[in-house]
Amino acid sequence: MAASTAPATEVGPVAHHFNNLPQQQSAVRFGMWLFLVTEVLFFGGALCAYTVYRIWFPRDFEAGSAALNVGIASVNTFLLLASSLTITLAIRSAFVQDRKGLMRNLVLTTVLGAAFLGLKAREYYLDYKEGLIPNNSALTEEATKAVAAERADLLARAAALPAGDPEREELVGRAGQPVNPFNENLKVVLHHAHYKVKGTDGSARDAVAGVDYDPSRVQLFFMFYYSLTGLHVLHMVIGLGLLVWQVILTYTGFFDYKSRYVYIEVMSLYWHFVDMVWMFLLPLLYLAGPHTAAQAVEQFQQALGLGGH
Repeated sequence: MAASTAPATEVGPVAHHFNNLPQQQSAVRFGMWLFLVTEVLFFGGALCAYTVYRIWFPRDFEAGSAALNVGIASVNTFLLLASSLTITLAIRSAFVQDRKGLMRNLVLTTVLGAAFLGLKAREYYLDYKEGLIPNNSALTEEATKAVAAERADLLARAAALPAGDPEREELVGRAGQPVNPFNENLKVVLHHAHYKVKGTDGSARDAVAGVDYDPSRVQLFFMFYYSLTGLHVLHMVIGLGLLVWQVILTYTGFFDYKSRYVYIEVMSLYWHFVDMVWMFLLPLLYLAGPHTAAQAVEQFQQALGLGGH
């Protein structure tokens, strides 16, 4: 059945299976809310699992969080909040039939979302370069040098002891033990992050692997980190695809009907949901460990190649 021929400025097209425009708009909104409920269940299960392990292994998850790049996370948070504003302004532009304003706000939202993904890709790349991949089998260059220096120190201490001394044999044995690449890479990253814990005397000292945190449990943290942020990235990519489609529809005049602002509205609901998920991931993953504003600035500069460790 053909769409309604009523004036576009009064009601707009109504699909044949709806009685009127309000019913159609209500159905569109209800469909999106129903979809978002399933998304809440989806993310909720993953976040509950994370919370359980976070309670079981607080020190290990704290160490894992300390190794993350809070600088990129902070900038990405600003980008997503700004994109929530622009897509909200897009609803108003569509409602008042301001095609230029709608196009501008949709493009801005798309650019901000793309910038988020670009920085996130950069963060993943840096994580890979630092060897923070669970079950990683390769030492980074800096970790290789640190392992070699530690072994040389053990052998030098052993050489200073007389032959047959039990301590000498222990030091030589420790120097010959195989290393876990992830553990050694993590040590280097935590050293650069200035991760410290309180000693028995109350003073701050460098954290020691196997004493202050269990590297194998830190790998569990990174499994959650990659899973949760990866799911979020997937939803961002889908959202960007939908935004590009709406930009094309705006260009073709689809949103010249005032009634069709509802499609921008439901898209904004999805986008706000994705932003809300990030607002949960930020404290759960990035702020579970100690960070400072100066550290965030330093990490972001390093991510842009403006400084080194």
